[in-house]
Amino acid sequence: MTEKPRQEKDGTETVKKYHELIKKGNMLLGVRKFDEALEYLNEAVKINPKDPGALSDKGVALGGLGMLEESLECFNEAIKINPEYSDAWYNRGSTLHLLGRFDEALKSYDEAIRINPKDADAWFYKGITLDRLDRIEEANKCFDEAVKIDPVRFPHPYE
Repeated sequence: MTEKPRQEKDGTETVKKYHELIKKGNMLLGVRKFDEALEYLNEAVKINPKDPGALSDKGVALGGLGMLEESLECFNEAIKINPEYSDAWYNRGSTLHLLGRFDEALKSYDEAIRINPKDADAWFYKGITLDRLDRIEEANKCFDEAVKIDPVRFPHPYE
């Protein structure tokens, strides 16, 4: 859901550079090289600070480096720009969970699910958060939903 970068004098080159930065940053995220990914994503965000996808990706890199509060700021900014960006809500929920802010995490997962009811990750990690709060029955319903959506990636944890 990467938005078009703002145009400058060298608009075509800026757009190319922007997309290349996003591509490299995401490839590095995929292999868990968070520090290197962050360098590319910081550059992308400088070119287009209004792209919720780039901000969310930057937040993932920061989270991977253990910079959870900074990560949360990126997700909040992405949501401010596009309140219907489900990935930012999901990532926000995951970060809040890691910070031990479980009730807030649940609200973020609920928003991600409202926007994209087929987001197996949001269902699964909402279940993890509910489990952490000893709300086992609710957690199992979330796990069941994740399994229905993507049974290969999410075998039921209690079976």
